[in-house]
Amino acid sequence: MNSDARIKDDEQRKLSRVSIPEHPQIFDVHNKTVVGQLVNLSVEGLMMMGPSPISPGTVLQLRIPLQCNDETIDIQVGVESLWCDDADESGLCWTGFHIIDISPEHLEIISTLVYE
Repeated sequence: MNSDARIKDDEQRKLSRVSIPEHPQIFDVHNKTVVGQLVNLSVEGLMMMGPSPISPGTVLQLRIPLQCNDETIDIQVGVESLWCDDADESGLCWTGFHIIDISPEHLEIISTLVYE
């Protein structure tokens, strides 16, 4: 996805999205490896920065340790990659995901982070 398309998508985004300043590591639940760092989050999706491209359509089960009320809570989400783009000459990639599976409890935690 090119920058112009991403800007257009950002302008059309209807849901609130919050930047995550700590940029916690994101883990693949199945192979227990770090796939990237969380950049921003909404109740329906997230963006991460990672060392490797993740092709659109890729489905992953992720664990994201989020700070909430002075404690770290491991959020688990099933996601599908929507787009992937080079961040810069560093070799890092931006990847946008749509959340396709999340427990009601974890959705409530994300909602609290996004809307408060």
